[in-house]
Amino acid sequence: MDQNDSHDEFHDNAATGIPSIANGRSKRDSKHFKARKLFRRGMVAGILLVASLATPVAFGQQLLTFEGSVQVSVRALSQLDFWKPEGSVSDSGPKPEGRAVRLRGEIGGGFAVNATSLAMDWRQVESIGLWLHRSAEEAKEHPTVELVLRLSEEDQKASFWRRLEVSHVGWQKLVLPLEWFVWSDGRMPRWEKVKFVGVQLRDPATVTLDTVWTEPSAQPRDEFLATESLTKLAFPKLDSSNIRTLETRDVQLVTNAKSLELERLATHLGTVAQRLHRELPFLSKPSRGAVLFVFQERAEYQRFAPRIARQLNSRLDPPEAGGYTLQGISSSWWDEKQGSLRPVYTHEFVHGYLSRTLPLSTTGDWLQEGLAAHIQLEFHPQENLSQLVRDGLKSSSTPFAELCSGRPIHTSRYWQAATLWRMLINEPRYQAKLKDLVERLAAANSTDLGPHLEPLWGTNFDKLTSDWRAFCEMQFRRDE
Repeated sequence: MDQNDSHDEFHDNAATGIPSIANGRSKRDSKHFKARKLFRRGMVAGILLVASLATPVAFGQQLLTFEGSVQVSVRALSQLDFWKPEGSVSDSGPKPEGRAVRLRGEIGGGFAVNATSLAMDWRQVESIGLWLHRSAEEAKEHPTVELVLRLSEEDQKASFWRRLEVSHVGWQKLVLPLEWFVWSDGRMPRWEKVKFVGVQLRDPATVTLDTVWTEPSAQPRDEFLATESLTKLAFPKLDSSNIRTLETRDVQLVTNAKSLELERLATHLGTVAQRLHRELPFLSKPSRGAVLFVFQERAEYQRFAPRIARQLNSRLDPPEAGGYTLQGISSSWWDEKQGSLRPVYTHEFVHGYLSRTLPLSTTGDWLQEGLAAHIQLEFHPQENLSQLVRDGLKSSSTPFAELCSGRPIHTSRYWQAATLWRMLINEPRYQAKLKDLVERLAAANSTDLGPHLEPLWGTNFDKLTSDWRAFCEMQFRRDE
């Protein structure tokens, strides 16, 4: 079968359907330490600095200036000091206040400031603005510099981030819509929990920041991109009369595929959602259903995810798989032969739905791909699955310590992750602790299964493997 239909059947050589946008997280990421001294190379320091709340500069605006005294966490290989850059700007909005901080550091360097003095709800914020300054000497030494603006929860593990590339001299004003920030891996970041504003360097650099502010939103937002904005991105040249939509409690369908039976597909995906809640009763109820775009043509589908990535200021190659889910946005295309209940629609819907009901980001790890493949197989049974599993047990199963490490898994391992989830859901001993498992994975900010086997089930990977093999041999035994 063509790799592009990988989720329509369950094949060892299938292509992945889920991208993972690198979040730029460095091995030098560290906790917020209280410091005794500044700027010691190779360690993290805290400095008394910044973050006083000025009088709002306009209705609804919040202004953060670099003066006053709160504690800031400074990453290793970084120096941070006060600096008053030369030059002024003429701008009708917030201006540099003349009390800046200059960051000098290597790759992975940076700082984060506690922004709790900004008395606001980030769900009511449309965009964040800041002023950056680079001298002519700094620009000559580092002509182009890449950095990340990160809005983090209190433990600085879960965050929203945006890549920035600067090559200017003097002042530059940046205004960044929060809608187009990227989720960090691991635990799902939540806007209501954001406490820190930080900068992380992806290149050696010296940059100066002065004044950070927020602009209010006309209406409350959540963590998910607005379907209305995505529809314009999906069909930039198509007349609205050629676009059909249908929204139910569980799904938002958007398509230009003329023959797609929207009501039939929506009803089916509602049944899929019910099955997910029956097998995983601890799933939360989404405030709005998962989004699924179905394009008339494969080429349209392949252009969609890279467009989203560009809006997120990231990079992504056109997907080759039959379906793709990016930051909770699922997509595929119309195939006349497979019709309105094409299996890939189920698979990608599960990814999108889990992103709204689990406290974990959507990445192609064992948890996401295993659950999506498991549910797909329940609704679209594959005739040769038993043989595939039996063959895998004999020769090609991956050690669970590797498969369940939290890293994206290869599509040839989907069968293994799916059968693991079938066991976890159907065996009472394991099923009883799945809610606790999800909570522990979120707290750990990783879907690495290893640390939780002993506390939850009193087992290890060897025993888990033995249980799984026995379960598979019983479930997929050869019919006599």
